[in-house]
Amino acid sequence: MSRIYAFLTNGTLPTDKSQARKLRYRSARYTVIDDVLYKRGYTTPYLKCLTKEQGDYVLREVHSGVCGDHSGSRSLAHKVFRQGYFWPTLHQDANVLVKK
Repeated sequence: MSRIYAFLTNGTLPTDKSQARKLRYRSARYTVIDDVLYKRGYTTPYLKCLTKEQGDYVLREVHSGVCGDHSGSRSLAHKVFRQGYFWPTLHQDANVLVKK
């Protein structure tokens, strides 16, 4: 995610042509608003992109926080998604948390 953020804010690309092309292609789905990275979707609102540490905190709060219901990994990931958060390994992290 940091490479996409750097490209959108500064225009920095990798030196490798194929990597630069992939980064330009992937960054079309993202936007930066007030120095915060958001993922754009066709039918969804902007989703705030989180770091892995922030994502783990959000997953733990939704899963076993004050209003947590200890749901399964699939419904947990969708609840986080509906709250407006995104990170690339959301579904895998939810699966690992539920299995613990």
